[in-house]
Formats: sequence, C-alpha cells, structure tokens
Amino acid sequence: MTGRPEGFLWGAAVSAHAVEGGNFNSDWWRWEQRPGRVRENGSSKVAADHFRRYREDIGLARKLGHGALLFNLEWSRIEPEPGRFDDGSIAHYGDVFDALAEAGLEPVCALFHGTSPGWFAELGGWAGPGAARLFERYARWVAEAFGKRCRWWIPILEPMHLIEMGYVEGLWPPGRGGVLDGARAFGNVAQAHARAWRALHDARGDAMVGASTRARRFRPWNEHSAWDYRASMRETARCNHWLFDAVTSGRWPRIPVAAPADVSGTADFLAFSYYGAEIVRFSAIRPGRLFTQVVDETGGPVRNPRPQPCAEGLREIVEAYGRYKVPLLISGTGLGTGDDAARCGFMLDHVWAALDCVRNGADLRGYFWYSLLDGFEWTEGYGPRYGLIHVDRSSQARTPNASAYLYKDICERGVIQRGAVDQFCPGWDDR
Repeated sequence: MTGRPEGFLWGAAVSAHAVEGGNFNSDWWRWEQRPGRVRENGSSKVAADHFRRYREDIGLARKLGHGALLFNLEWSRIEPEPGRFDDGSIAHYGDVFDALAEAGLEPVCALFHGTSPGWFAELGGWAGPGAARLFERYARWVAEAFGKRCRWWIPILEPMHLIEMGYVEGLWPPGRGGVLDGARAFGNVAQAHARAWRALHDARGDAMVGASTRARRFRPWNEHSAWDYRASMRETARCNHWLFDAVTSGRWPRIPVAAPADVSGTADFLAFSYYGAEIVRFSAIRPGRLFTQVVDETGGPVRNPRPQPCAEGLREIVEAYGRYKVPLLISGTGLGTGDDAARCGFMLDHVWAALDCVRNGADLRGYFWYSLLDGFEWTEGYGPRYGLIHVDRSSQARTPNASAYLYKDICERGVIQRGAVDQFCPGWDDR
C-alpha cells in the first residue's frame, strides 16, 4: 500500500511539560495554581512521570519499532534563574541523549515548547524587549552542551499557537495582551529562532535546524460569504505561513512591529503538526485575531477548539508548503480519545495521506505521532488521551494500546500492510 520512503524518520513526539512532571520553575506551573484554568483543576505535578521514567519510555519506543523521538528540553529546568544554568538538569538531558543513542533512536530536539522560565515571564515573556537575546543565551548554552549529539533541531516548537493561546485568547500564560503584544511576541520569536539557528550551526556544521508551526485547515462558516471566506484565508496565512515566510525569504506580515533584518534563510527544514479542520467566520469585534472567530457548526464562538479529523487537509498543507523548497517534517498528528479504534482509523488516514504525498514528489522526511504517552494536555488537563501508550494515572503503569502495535508495523515496514489493517482496524476503508 504505497511506496516506502528510504531514510524516512518514523517515531512519536512528547512534550516536556505534558509528560515530565515537576516542572515547578515554569510560568505554566504558576498558571495552573489558580482554580478553573485547567479542566477539573488538573495539575502537571506528576504528569506521566517521564522525568524519572525516560529510560523505560525510550525502551518502549524502541520495542514499538520507532526510529526517532521528537522531544523538547525544558528551558525552566536548564536555566532556573537568569544566567544560571543548572548542572543537574544538563546532566539529566545528557542522560536522555545517551538513552536515545543506546536505543538507536534519532533525536529530534526542540529547545522550547509552550513553557517559559518564571523569570523570563516576569521580564515580559515573548513580548518583552529582550526576549530574543535571552533565548539566544540559552540556545548557545544548549548548543555547546548538546550540539554535536543531535543533528535535527527545532528552536521553538509551535510558537504561533503559543501566541494565539497566550496573547489573543488568554487561555495560556501570560493570559493577557492584544494586537501589539501579539505582534511583539511574533517579532521576538522570529528573531529568537534565527539567533538559535546560528548558534546551533556554530556548534555543528551539518545541523538541520527547522522552523515550526501548528498547521491548520480552516473553512468559512458561511461558504457563500466573502467576509467569512476572507477570514479563513487570513487565519490560514497567520497560522500556516507567517513564520515560514519570514524565516525562508524575509516576507513579513502587515503587523505593527518592524521586521527583524536577519531572519531570512534560517530554516533548513519546516516542521508542522496537524490535527484537523476548523470553522471560522468574520467577527468585527475581534481585531486581535484579524477580525476572525473560530466557531462550531452552529456558528457559536469557540475559544479552545478541537479540530475535526480531516486527512485531506494534511495533503493540502504539504502541497502548500512545497513552495518553500525545503524538506518537511510532520512533527505531530494525533487524536485525543479513549476510543482506540478511532485512533487507529485516524492514524491510517493520515499516514496514508503522508505516504501519498511522498509518492507524488513531496520532500517529506518524517512522520511523528503525538503522543508517545498519555499526559497533561494544557488547559484540557488529563481529559484527552493522545498516547500510543496508555498511562495509568494512579500507578503510572504503561500499557501500549492496539494503535501502538499498528504503528509499530507501519514504522518497521514503512508502508501500510493489509494484514495489520485487518488485525488492528478492520473497519478501515481499503484504499
């Protein structure tokens, strides 16, 4: 079932704050302490206990046929105070790289995903005037410590999603802001990415350092409305292309902040996650989101949407990203559900779409399932279960789902096998 791409990276992703536990120096830990901000007042205190169980989890990934792991270092652990780098945390992540090497898993490492050190947040976070410079200091420290142990790097994972949730919707830290703060954050993120790109290349000449976004497929609520159609186009541009345009060719969106002069040409590849389709409509009272509003099927506003599975959108996004003429990496697809049969179907649809893109000439270098483990899913707490591996919250016992064995077959063979479909997802449509 479709051709096998040689050298393709098959694996899963984990997010440090979602699975490690005990990330007490971060802005997110502070954020969680106020009741009502996280579903059922969930806490990341334990999460999936991955900080202690990383060797067990990496071993499971190897047994499940993975060839790579996408993970992020936790800035708030490594630099708990400005300019002070913690030897224990550096040693810990060194052990993680060791464990990956011993298991034969290719590391794809992000410097940042979602959480900032508390001190960085106090200085204004990503909207602060010194954000890019402060991130560069951290990036250079990491490059010196680990640059030669990893080839694939992503300086900032899904920054546009962070800006949306933190500065526009106010559901993540800092929980405030507006048009100007969001624009400043975007400018700082682009510059921080470029500075980290240089730091990582200084440490390793053949490094692959990529930019990242959470790609989304939007459709207008009223397909006959030019206002709604334009709203969907604006959101597509903002989420899917603003950052990639900047770091590949220096194209800058029309936002109230000056474009950094030194960000063009700082992407060796582009990484994107994708979870499905969303609906938007024009909203005159939403200037901070370019006069758009994500809505449900009835047109009612949604601040924290759950995308609807849509594998065709993955094909469209890969095709759209072909214009950048650099390699692509799917850094996360997944379904947060307790229904593993639905997870299997989602997996087959999206893997099929990805392999079809490769067959049609896309320069796609890898596919990562999100997540390897069940964990703490930000404002949704422990409600959604994205893991290939089920994690019992009381005992922390790990149990691979059937979808994990379906994915094992895909990872090991590089194709979708009829026998695996019949065994793990017999209701899936034979393509």
